[in-house]
Amino acid sequence: MGMRCSAVSLATRLQSVRMMVSWFLRVKPPFHRHLSVCSSSSHRAVIFDMFGVLIPSPLPKATEWEDENGVPRGTIGQAIRAGGNNNSWRKYMRGELGPEEFVEAFSRDCSQIAGFKVHTGSFHSALSSDSMSRPVTVMMDAVQCARAEGFKTAVLSNNFLLPGGKSYLPLDISLFDVIVESCRVGLCKPDLRIYQLCAERLGVSPHEVVFLDDLSFNVEAAVQLGMHGIMVRDPGLAVKELEQVLKVPLSGYRPGTLSVGLNWQLPMNQLTQYLKKATQLPLTDHIMSQSYLTDSTYLLICGQHRFVLKKKPSNEALQKEIRLLKALKEARVPVPSVIAQHEMSSNVLGTPFYLTLYCPGRVFTDHSIPGEDPQGKRDIYETMIKTLCQIHRVDLKTTGLENLRDPGDFMESEVKKWAQQFKANEIQPIPAVDRLIDWLLLHRPKHQRTTLLHGSFSLNNLVFDSETPDVRAVLGWSLSTVGDPLVDLASCCMPHFLPPVASTQRGRKFVPMGIPSAEEIFELYSKEMGLEYIPNWQFYMAFCFFRQAAILQTNYKTSFKGTTNTSEIEDIAHMAWDFATKEGFRIFNALPDQQVFQKNNDSTTIFYRKQARNLFCSLLCSTIRY
Repeated sequence: MGMRCSAVSLATRLQSVRMMVSWFLRVKPPFHRHLSVCSSSSHRAVIFDMFGVLIPSPLPKATEWEDENGVPRGTIGQAIRAGGNNNSWRKYMRGELGPEEFVEAFSRDCSQIAGFKVHTGSFHSALSSDSMSRPVTVMMDAVQCARAEGFKTAVLSNNFLLPGGKSYLPLDISLFDVIVESCRVGLCKPDLRIYQLCAERLGVSPHEVVFLDDLSFNVEAAVQLGMHGIMVRDPGLAVKELEQVLKVPLSGYRPGTLSVGLNWQLPMNQLTQYLKKATQLPLTDHIMSQSYLTDSTYLLICGQHRFVLKKKPSNEALQKEIRLLKALKEARVPVPSVIAQHEMSSNVLGTPFYLTLYCPGRVFTDHSIPGEDPQGKRDIYETMIKTLCQIHRVDLKTTGLENLRDPGDFMESEVKKWAQQFKANEIQPIPAVDRLIDWLLLHRPKHQRTTLLHGSFSLNNLVFDSETPDVRAVLGWSLSTVGDPLVDLASCCMPHFLPPVASTQRGRKFVPMGIPSAEEIFELYSKEMGLEYIPNWQFYMAFCFFRQAAILQTNYKTSFKGTTNTSEIEDIAHMAWDFATKEGFRIFNALPDQQVFQKNNDSTTIFYRKQARNLFCSLLCSTIRY
């Protein structure tokens, strides 16, 4: 007998679900890949200090302030060190003093050292000035590269509170799985407990951690606990040392890419000669390559030139995708420009492939779009919907794309296709999936529009202009077909219902950020396309989550052979069933009373109508999860 999942266990497991969906299905906000670390390193996480590592050290600022205010050099540093753990600086870092209390106490400390009255209010303000908030570029590049390679990242900082109770944190928190601040936890480095706390929140043991700090005693404490410590004197040299420890490159980050694994290497000599001939450009012999999320797509860097190489399994698949991209280009849909193609041959890669120009711009791997103000986020989402409408308006006959799929009931064939794939790769029975398949076939829409379908449309498949919300390119066309366009629309709404992975983002809500809700997105689409309101949008959400459960199942079967743990797949299936349940409520509530009871309208009949409705709802609720 099955049991209903508890809300607590489901919420916990959904954190890992989001990672699985992000990795396997390219719905990836933010870009995480913690399923496995690609390198041969034994480390799983990197912890960064903030001051002196990710942003400038306060020590030069202290010297500058002392010179400007006639205070003897070294006064600030001496006040920080004097008195041990109970001095005013340490108390402030532990959150035991507020900003005003700290300024008063620290001024007394500095006055005693200098021998005359010193007021440190302006120094306190300087600690959070614009110059202090500028990120150390080489380190932030390393953070993003490390995450792309599958390592967890964290910030462990002796930090302070600003007036109003917020801490000083001029970082993009979406780049870190965990942030531990001394002023929040009441502990300061080099107290071993704060290192242990950070490792526990990361879900790793200390010996699996690399720790970077610009103070030697903080590094020594980390080493004492079992971490690998790196002293940061020069950020560039520290990153090189980190590369040697992690055994992956940590520079030149480009969204969505990672270093090419041993099994994904390209024959660079043959490829270089082909590129020179195909592009007719003066390319150098030294070509760098980076892999995208799959083993079939590569970014090629040839001096100032950038190309994207995409391998295809057959000449037929190659020609289909090239024909699509060229037709879309003619229809003025923003897509990459195809510059060369190579059919099946053993003299280059041994498999068909094509080349496109690289599209520079912004790729938002985090669907909450950190760094943008609420209006900017809304503009980006509205542009996303307008771009989707542009795709769905493509004239299939004019572009010759009407034969991308055989005629017939699209949703019926899609449900059956993914059901067949799920069953073919089934690890163990999942009752929610069986219910879903029956429900989706029974409730498929009677009236379906037919348009070009992107197949995996989402925010992260769009390249935006570096300054404006304009879309420069739509990527990821390998699943494109002709069918019901509302599948695309539901697909791009999925991140709204997946919990964020990083602990720094838990509790995040899209709507207060300025991002339209899923209902608003469907309304925006309807208005842009000149359609009526889409009442059955939750059917399409149920289908999209079901489809993703099927893809997860397939990847589990092929990538994690021997596993019997299907909890993540079950949770995705339950999310799909929740949408099916809501759609069932909508259908039932929309039924006129006369369709429930045809006779009489007296109080007894009305009572039984209500009882029937309540019984239906309770029965439906009881089957949500087992």
